[in-house]
Amino acid sequence: MAFISELHFRGSGVANSGEFVEITLGPDDNPDDFVVSVYDDDGTLSTGAGISGGEVNLGTLTGTVHPDDPDFTIYVISVGVRNSTSDSNEGSGIALTNVDTSTVLSFYSANSISAFAATEGAANGTTSDNILDHLSAQNGESYQWDIKGNLTFATIDAGGSVLCLAGNARVQTKHGKVHAEDLQVGDMVWTANHGFQPVQWIGKTRLSSEYLSQNHKQRPIFLAKDSIAPGFPQSGLALSRQHRVLISSPVAERMTGHFEVLVPAVKLLEFDGIDIELPTDGITYVHLLFRQHEIIAADGALVESLLLTDHVGAMTTGIEHNDQTASKPARPILDNKRAQQLIRRIIKNQRPLYEPRVRRDFGPQAA
Repeated sequence: MAFISELHFRGSGVANSGEFVEITLGPDDNPDDFVVSVYDDDGTLSTGAGISGGEVNLGTLTGTVHPDDPDFTIYVISVGVRNSTSDSNEGSGIALTNVDTSTVLSFYSANSISAFAATEGAANGTTSDNILDHLSAQNGESYQWDIKGNLTFATIDAGGSVLCLAGNARVQTKHGKVHAEDLQVGDMVWTANHGFQPVQWIGKTRLSSEYLSQNHKQRPIFLAKDSIAPGFPQSGLALSRQHRVLISSPVAERMTGHFEVLVPAVKLLEFDGIDIELPTDGITYVHLLFRQHEIIAADGALVESLLLTDHVGAMTTGIEHNDQTASKPARPILDNKRAQQLIRRIIKNQRPLYEPRVRRDFGPQAA
């Protein structure tokens, strides 16, 4: 799955001064399908920021083999982006678009100005996610995203990229509920599509309260008891910002044609009982990988597992998976704009986020 993996924009304020955006493409991604666009704060393409004409198709560039996985390719593009209004040398936003499916995968812009909608180019009509603040990254650091969309600030590293549930989330297994951080490879976890399935790989990231206090974009989204619907979740649940939650709603069906869709937790913040949290003891994020993308139960809420085609890195080499379904999400995934539209429509209609069309059987020890 293609994603923006790094953005270095704490430079001298001049295009081509060392600032860059890095894109990572997966083994099934055709570079001809992806366009990088840089935008001024009025939504027009920024033609003086280092990318001729304001955008470039990756198919016209030469990528490099990922140092950890030769099936992945990395593209590093010199471009000037700033965390304020654009000028003659730098834009205010950067977007990655799959032009084959007309899907804007990411559109990041400066946080000191309002989010804006692109008025031309590949991301035309999409509103930016205004998160970029150069003060969040220290000198010598850049914004870096892992394959799940989790943001970190780390030493500038062009040409490499990083291939979550909270650790205390209770996951439904064949032997009852087990904290995510206590699961082991081989444990049988309940899935909505395929019953109990063995965990293939587990990844953990520990973030201290001090780190979270300084990096607010890494703070978890907290879903209070019953915030999704009565009984969903059964107790408070913390997720990383981009961890997707299953929305089951007739509103979703009317809007998308699908009764069940997946939406990032951060897009649920307008709903009562769902907020950004700063855990006093820090947090452990846990990735659970199965043979294919699954919907699992965490404290009674239905959330996604790690999407197989999203994962890179030598540590998962040889993991068993189903080749026929590895690249297929368990449910349709809404992009940021449509996810926000859906949540607002559900609120307007005074409906819960989860209205089960069928009864879920979590197994004999689900209670």
